[in-house]
Order: sequence, then structure tokens, then C-alpha cells
Amino acid sequence: MVDVRAMDGEAKLRRMQYLALGCLGAAAALFIVTIFLPPTFAVRLIKAGAEAAMVGGLADWFAVVALFRHPMGLRIPHTAIIPKGKDRIAENLADFVREKFLNPQVLTELIQRSDPIRRFATWLEKPANARRVGRHAANLTSAWLDLVDEKSIQSFIGDAARAVLGKLDLSQALGSVLTMLTKGGRHQQLLDGALEQLTQALRKPAVREKVAAFVVTWLKKEHKIKQMVLPTEWIGEQAADAAQKGLENFLSEVANSPTHDLRKTFDDALKSLAQKLKDDGEFRRKGEEIKEWIQNNPEMGEYTRSLWKALRDWLSEDLESGAPQVQQQIERIGLWLGKKISADDELRASINGHIESLASNAAPQFADFLTRHISDTVRKWDAQAMSRQIEVSIGPDLQYIRISGTVVGFVIGLVLFLVAQAPGVAH
Repeated sequence: MVDVRAMDGEAKLRRMQYLALGCLGAAAALFIVTIFLPPTFAVRLIKAGAEAAMVGGLADWFAVVALFRHPMGLRIPHTAIIPKGKDRIAENLADFVREKFLNPQVLTELIQRSDPIRRFATWLEKPANARRVGRHAANLTSAWLDLVDEKSIQSFIGDAARAVLGKLDLSQALGSVLTMLTKGGRHQQLLDGALEQLTQALRKPAVREKVAAFVVTWLKKEHKIKQMVLPTEWIGEQAADAAQKGLENFLSEVANSPTHDLRKTFDDALKSLAQKLKDDGEFRRKGEEIKEWIQNNPEMGEYTRSLWKALRDWLSEDLESGAPQVQQQIERIGLWLGKKISADDELRASINGHIESLASNAAPQFADFLTRHISDTVRKWDAQAMSRQIEVSIGPDLQYIRISGTVVGFVIGLVLFLVAQAPGVAH
């Protein structure tokens, strides 16, 4: 394939070289003409300017050419600077990228100054952007389904899953997860949630009716004679009311007391279970049995495949529909996430802090990799080819230096001649 940009660059460089050469040629032609003219003041003035213009133009030609190659093929010291200094350029470029772009302090200051999470949230809470995210996620899901539909990929995923499961100490892993979940009293929040849900359930009329019916049934079964003379329905209602109030009082007491005995019992039970999962031989043997059953049981394998097939078919049908639910759900999640992050200053500060920490920790390793890649890549380049690429890129601008040198030299030549001819200077 033809590189159009490279061809345009070559053409522009040639045009500018011809222009610079034309200026130098004009100065030389003017100098030659003045040789054959009568040596009047004006002729000598123009001749001095032309001489200086040729000197300036040739000097700048030499300086520009010396950057990229040996002028006229002569191996003059300190010429062909770029080809000779290719390795040094590689090191300096790598160091520049490391210090100016991948320095941990620079990255941290950039994150603090730009607040990327606010920018992301502001972008995401716009419906058009949320739709774009949902559309890309749907396309990605569709491509992923096409990929995993291949038998070789499915076989690889199955083998990988079995290999990972085979190396996993299930009991130890569950114990570690449980320890993590209970760290810092997080499990007490789960208990609070469970107590709240239980309290709400007790207040439902249907639960009261079930408790009252249970009491009535118990009286009729266990106390057949008494229930004939007692108001069993009233007793059932009163029992249900008493049970509800008693349980609500107990649950309220637990919820409002961080040091309640039930909380301590719950705490001790979870800690004991986590420790047994990690250390108890019986638990570990049971974990190995469960793991082996998951790996080798044909019914489990068939059940997993059927679940996957059902999920895949549902996803495929949904993504092929006119209004995919998956895409719509991702859009809603994106809008909610954008609004949530925008409104929560503490959350934004926390996420930005994590990004700063990640960037600060990862920057040195990534900088080592990238700068080594830059340095090695530049070292492998052909010196002449690299020099030519640089010349094509900046050469047209350098030709202006040659033109300027010719023009400025002409002006300086005129000025010096006039100074030399001023009264009191000549002779």
C-alpha cells in the first residue's frame, strides 16, 4: 500500500529544497553579474550583499545537511549527527517519556487536577452517552457469544475451569472469603438487614393469620375438650398478637444494642465456622468431596451445560430483537451510576484516591516496560531510514533556515559595506 502522507512529505521537502537552492543561486548570479559591471558604489554595495548572502546560504546548507548525512559525502567530524546519534536519541527519548509522562508525581498531579471520575460521571449521565455504552456492551456481548459458541473455545473454557477448580482448596477458599466478609464487623450489617426484614414480615397480616391459625389448630388437636369451651379463635388472635409484639420487642432490642448477646453469638459462630473451614480436617475432606463431585458428576455437567444453553439462547434472542433488554438495562445502570457518582463527593474522592494510588504504584513498572520498548525499537531502526523520516518530517521547516540565512546574509553584507564606507572608517 502506498503511503500517501510519506509521498506528500517528500514532495514538500523537494519543493522547499528547490526554493532554498533558488535563493542561493540568485545570490550567486547577482555576484557574478557585479563582477562584470563598472565598480560603482551601488555595484560594490550589491556585490558585498551577494557575497554575504552566498556565505550565509552555504553555511546554513552545511548545517542543515550535517544533521542528516555527510555533506557532499565528506566524512567531516560532527556531521551525520542523527544517524550517528541514533542510540543516544533512543535513550534520550525513552528518558523524556519516563520523566515527562510516566513520572508518578506527574500522573498523580494530573489526576488531582483533572478529576477524571467527575468527568466520567458527567459524560455518563447524559442519555446519549449511556445509550452509546449500552450499544457497545451489546455488540461486545454478541461478539463474545459468537466466540464461545466455537467447540474448540468451549472445550478450552471447560478444561480451564476444571483445572482451576482442581487446584482450588474449596474449604480453605470459603474460609478466607468468610473471614474477608466478616472483617470490620461487616456481618453485623447483614444481621441488621435480616432483623429489619424479619420485623417487616411479622407486621404483615398474612403472617398474623398464619400464627393465629397455627394456635387454633394446635388447640383443636392437643386440647380437644378445652377447645370446645374456650374461644379458640380469640385465643389464636391474642397469641398471634403476643408473639408479634414479643418478637418485635426482642428484634428491636437486638437492633439497638451493639453489644447484645445474640450479636456476640452470631459473631462467634461465624468466626468459628471460618476457622474450621480453613483448619479443620473434616471440613477440608468434605470440601474435596464436593469439588470432586462438581468435576466428575455427569448430572452436574449436564445441568451446567443446560443452564449455559438457556442463558446463551436468551441472550442471542434478546440481542437480535429490535430493543434488547440487555442494552436497555446497561443504559439504565450507566445513567444511575453517572448520577450517583456526580452527587456523591465522598465516593468520587475515594475512587480518585484509588486511581491515584494505582497510577503511582503501576507507573514505574509500566514506565520501565514502555521506555525499554521505545529504546529497543529505535535502536533497531535503520539509521539512514530513521534519518530520512526525520528529514521528511522537519526538513521543509529547516529549508526556511537556509532561505533566511541567504536573506539575512545579504542584509548583513549591505550593512557591513556601508559601515566600512562611512566617513572616518575607510582609510
